[in-house]
Amino acid sequence: MARTAGYLANLLAVPPLIFRFQFNPELLSEKKSFAYRETTSFGKWAFDQTRASSGFGNVSGAVNDLKEIGSLLVGTKALEADTGKPRTFALDFALDARALPDIPAQQSGEGQAADDARFGGRIEPSLAVLRSFMNPAWDPVNDVLAWFSAAKTFCPPARPPVCTLKLGGIDLDCVMTDLNIKITKFKPDLTPERAEVSLTLNEQTASVSTGLDVLDRLVEVGKSYGQLGLDDWVQSVPGAGLVQNIFEL
Repeated sequence: MARTAGYLANLLAVPPLIFRFQFNPELLSEKKSFAYRETTSFGKWAFDQTRASSGFGNVSGAVNDLKEIGSLLVGTKALEADTGKPRTFALDFALDARALPDIPAQQSGEGQAADDARFGGRIEPSLAVLRSFMNPAWDPVNDVLAWFSAAKTFCPPARPPVCTLKLGGIDLDCVMTDLNIKITKFKPDLTPERAEVSLTLNEQTASVSTGLDVLDRLVEVGKSYGQLGLDDWVQSVPGAGLVQNIFEL
């Protein structure tokens, strides 16, 4: 079955939550950051790490000594990787209870009329699902099953449910950290007719989906090699620009 729509879902939540994007998001931004810290020293001009090593360690030590020269030449401490920050997704999209014949069909074999019929002329149910991702709900693993433990204690909802983002090539477990709903048009009875939604999701890395996403990324990296030529590989070699300048290639 081809993917024809995007979803925010959690089938294990109580009650199960499935939000289907009525239209493709107008904006999807992805942000990933990694924290670095400065090393404690600039290093030394002497090849101390080379002398302290033996065997293949001499090569490794020489490489490290050469790297330290860069920090000494510019008087700037090197950076060491500390820890990564979760991937953040920001989405902007709309919900509309009106029939929109001017919107092209977004699904193979289905037109906008089918989407209008599916939403039933009301966007309140979809808004309720979105709001549920921002309010505490029962977790069947940590909350409901805890009642059957020896303590037999009742566990009220403690945290909002995880939100699985399925959109295009993205399939990740996330937590919704921000939700902004702007009602831009009302029906005569003051129920919402159109809403513009902005939300922020942070990847929940304690999930199977993160591991699968890493594998998928590695596969796509392998496919990228087919888009490269020999010159791309040569230009990517460290120092290639300096060699070209020296020999005016």
